[in-house]
This record gives sequence, structure tokens and C-alpha cells, in this order.
Amino acid sequence: MIAVLLLVFGLTPDYIFPVSADIPVVANFDTPKTVGKWHPIGMASKLPELTPYEQKISPMDHIVEVTDGDMKLTANYMSDGVCKTSVLVLKHTDKPGVFKVPDGEVHVIDVDFEKYIIFYSKKPTHEALFLSARGSDVGDDIKAKFKKLVLEQNYPEAHIKYFNVEQCTPKAG
Repeated sequence: MIAVLLLVFGLTPDYIFPVSADIPVVANFDTPKTVGKWHPIGMASKLPELTPYEQKISPMDHIVEVTDGDMKLTANYMSDGVCKTSVLVLKHTDKPGVFKVPDGEVHVIDVDFEKYIIFYSKKPTHEALFLSARGSDVGDDIKAKFKKLVLEQNYPEAHIKYFNVEQCTPKAG
């Protein structure tokens, strides 16, 4: 889930690339409840294929930490056969469930803090919906909910991708 965020997100002035008013945000989002390990399950993009970075980092587990309302996402990923670490900070805004990232914005659309999270990411060159879970899989009901949200946002059904979760641990040094 958030692993893809590590590449996909950014911070852009709202007057240049406004986020659609049609993108929902979950009510009463409680950032501290996101703390812990998340597994990326799937994504849907306006693009037919994942970007090269998304192909590397999307299937990697990530850890969420919260400080002063901001979410710090840490993911370990493989690059050229070496396990590396990537960190992204989602800056809180005055709207719960909406975060600023370099070149963009993230909206938490739906969440069950014990099971799954669905969020939307927008950058000037890319938009996507992501599904992550506390476990390495989710039930068909959650995948159906994700698919429904994808279709409601006018993403092609064929652009939904599911990941096989991978893990690695960087060597100290």
C-alpha cells in the first residue's frame, strides 16, 4: 500500500493541480491508529502499467510511524539485488485523512484500522488508488469494495493490479 506512496507522492500548490472534489475522504480519520506494519495488496492507476519505481517498491511491506499528526512511511525494497530503505513523510493538513506529499496529495478514502486502508494519491503526472492491509491478504469483500471505489473514480478495471508481497532487510553498514 504505502510502499507505492514512496514514489508516487509529492507536494504541489493546490491552485496548479487541484485534487478533485469527487475524491472522498473517510470521516473521523485517526492517524495514530495507522501505526505499525502494512502490506501492499493492490493498486489501480490511470496508467495501464506501473512505473519502473512502482514495479520495484509496490510489493514491499512498510512501517508507519506517526509524529505530530504526520505519517512517516518506511519501506524496504530490492534494487539491483540489494535491499534498500525508502522513507516518505505524509504531512497532515487541516482536513483529517488528507496529507501533503512532495508534488501531490493523499486522501484516505476508506479504512478499518485493524484490517485494511484504501487511499488515493495524486501527482501532476499520475493518479492512483491503493489498497493495503495489516495481513498479507484481504478477503474478497475488501477487494470488491476496492474495485467499486476504483470504478466510481472512472479508472479502467483492467488497470487494477494485485501484488505478491515481498520482504527484505537491509544489511547494517
